[in-house]
Amino acid sequence: MLSILKKWFLYDWVVLAIRTTWLAIILISGFINPSLIITPLWIVGMLALLVYVIPPIVQYRKRSWYLAVEVLFSGFFHLYLAYAAPGLLWSFVLFAVIIGLASSWRTYVWTGIPCGLVFPALNGWLADRLPYEFMFSCSFGFAIGFAFSILIQSHKQAQIIQEQKQLLERHITQIEELTLMEERHRLSHELHDTIGHALTSLIVGVESLRSSVPAVQIERIDSLVGIAQRSLNDIRNHLHQLSHGPLNHSLSESLLQLTEEFRKSTGVTVNFRVIGSEALVLQKMNLCLYRCLQESLTNAVRHGQASAVSVQLHFDSHQLRLQIEDNGIGTDSIRFGFGLNGIKERLEQLHGTLSVHSQSGQGTVVICNIPLQAAPVHGHIRLLIVDDQSIIADSLQHILEQHADFIIVGTAGDGHEALEHCERSRPDIVLMDIRMQGMNGLEALLEMKQRWPDMKVVLMTTFEDSIQAATALEHGAEGYMLKSLHPRELTEALKLIYSGGTWIDQSIATRVFEEMKRQREQLEKYSPQQENYPYGLTKREIEILQHLSDGLRYKSIAAKMFLSEGTVRNYCSTLYSKLGVSNREEAIELARVENIV
Repeated sequence: MLSILKKWFLYDWVVLAIRTTWLAIILISGFINPSLIITPLWIVGMLALLVYVIPPIVQYRKRSWYLAVEVLFSGFFHLYLAYAAPGLLWSFVLFAVIIGLASSWRTYVWTGIPCGLVFPALNGWLADRLPYEFMFSCSFGFAIGFAFSILIQSHKQAQIIQEQKQLLERHITQIEELTLMEERHRLSHELHDTIGHALTSLIVGVESLRSSVPAVQIERIDSLVGIAQRSLNDIRNHLHQLSHGPLNHSLSESLLQLTEEFRKSTGVTVNFRVIGSEALVLQKMNLCLYRCLQESLTNAVRHGQASAVSVQLHFDSHQLRLQIEDNGIGTDSIRFGFGLNGIKERLEQLHGTLSVHSQSGQGTVVICNIPLQAAPVHGHIRLLIVDDQSIIADSLQHILEQHADFIIVGTAGDGHEALEHCERSRPDIVLMDIRMQGMNGLEALLEMKQRWPDMKVVLMTTFEDSIQAATALEHGAEGYMLKSLHPRELTEALKLIYSGGTWIDQSIATRVFEEMKRQREQLEKYSPQQENYPYGLTKREIEILQHLSDGLRYKSIAAKMFLSEGTVRNYCSTLYSKLGVSNREEAIELARVENIV
């Protein structure tokens, strides 16, 4: 009840005052002058109380019915009053004013005729009086109410337009600021990747000449390498400063600051809450959720006409969830316009999802999910490089160390040495050659996935081999790439894999998927316990679908099945395609309807 009263305009209080005055006149007149009422006073009082209470209840339950209920209840009550208390008929003028205030250009005809003509004429006829003066009074009262209604609506529209203008101006300002920050962030990485790669190549090239120059020239070699190294460090420091902006603090602080600024500029109540232990997130996640919250807050006020918004930021070991819930008017049909599509595209770049739930009269809930990996110390991606050719391992280490996002925890010469390193340092990603002396890459991959299911493994090779690549991916590898890959593509691929994706060199991607399909078909063909599952699903896909139905996330499924998270994602993509659905929720619903699991 209090929430309703907080939304009232002056107009609503005026209507309540007129209605209360009318009820007081009916009751007080009956007590002061009982001769005015020829029927028992309690009957008149009970009927008057119903006329006083029921229309307002209908107004807040079913607004479209309000005017009709108001006209009928007040009109028929005064028809009764024409018989029971003719001296109080004039009080109908007050209801004519109320109905005029509630009328609009679409309704004034069918509300004005009963209030100004029909009921006054019937009242005059029942009370055996000339109705003309009464009809004029009621018509005049309705006209006054309708005139004030037009003024009130104009005032409301002007106020809404002003609020919308302020909101849009603020929205545009924030978009400009964030666009500038994103462009600075992108530019810093772009320059880092290009200039950094060029200087790294210069350093490696000059170093490779060290053994072929006379001893007297070694000092010049050292000088050139030192100049290149110092230049590289200077550029890294400058670009690090360029990439920092107002969002260089924690995610919760950034979002809290945004909600506070929004509350001050719009007057809308915004409650912000953090659930779980906050984890360090990448800058791109910070920017993405900042934009999502900004757009959702703007939509809540601009389209939803909300007066209060609840924002919850959830941290858990698997994902990051931002939930924005408002008390606005809601809608039964969600339209993905420019704003929501922008949010969705940003989340999909981070392998996240967007869910919007709304219902007319019940507000809107926006949920943004981003898969959250355990963030390494200081936000860096910790790498182990494994290759039996030291020049390759050193070159990769040299290239990747130039990027602020990576830390090389060590290098190894074969699979056995790699396993020892993994035991000690637990890297986020193992970048490993396939063909090595001793334990090769595929053998090491199997051992790593069995001992550390969450550790991401990327296999490298000099020449393309689709069968080898398919085998690696089937056994849980998150990536398969050629050693000739450009350094910029290498770093981007590693970042994608760290964020939960899978990377396959584009030159062999099609053949790899065909080989994986052929291997599965061969396995199913010669399986002694072959079963026919609906929609052409395999036994493993059925198993994954069962885990999805149990509410498990990709990471939990991967741990249970001793697979990588990327492999589980690949299985789910194939699963959704076979079922003809687009997401987890639709797959689970179809599975339950069809009794697949």
